[in-house]
Amino acid sequence: MTESVPFKIMWIVCLFCLQSGYAQQKFEKESRLKMDEVPEMALQFIDSLEPESKINWYLEEGLESTSIEAKFRYKGKKLSVEFDTAGKVEDVEIQVKWNTLPAALRDSIREVFRSDCNRFSVRKVQVQYSGSRTTLIAKLKTDSTTVGYITRYELITKCRTDEDIALYEYLFDSEGLSLTRSKIIFNNSSNLEY
Repeated sequence: MTESVPFKIMWIVCLFCLQSGYAQQKFEKESRLKMDEVPEMALQFIDSLEPESKINWYLEEGLESTSIEAKFRYKGKKLSVEFDTAGKVEDVEIQVKWNTLPAALRDSIREVFRSDCNRFSVRKVQVQYSGSRTTLIAKLKTDSTTVGYITRYELITKCRTDEDIALYEYLFDSEGLSLTRSKIIFNNSSNLEY
């Protein structure tokens, strides 16, 4: 009987690790930054784009990382540019509508959602570009299809399962392969923006 207790504990720990390995948790706390608190490299990147609207700067604190984010409108679209705390660009996200994604990509993503959820609804879609500073500026200014950047898709999805209803952030590659899935944690006292 005593031998089965450690086995049961090990089994429970393994199940928890498997569950948490697939559905990580995501928590972001955003707080406004003044322009003089933003690293010079980040300011220069945004200035080179000549944005058409006011730039809102945020310090974004997550469970495992801290970053700086600029949100603004550019060429009629909502953009979010994320930088590390030194001001080096990490990625650019452009908000798009679900139905503007290629049909084959939507089909691949739907299959992932159907396997994870009993019912689902897509709440937000962003095309995410990462690459060098020069490549990202060229991509945004000319909408070129030059090589050197990686395209991914970040989706916020409401997912109903047998256990609960929750929001998840998914990251997909350009073919619709699921790279990460994180359950969004809310803190009622924080001002969160997704």
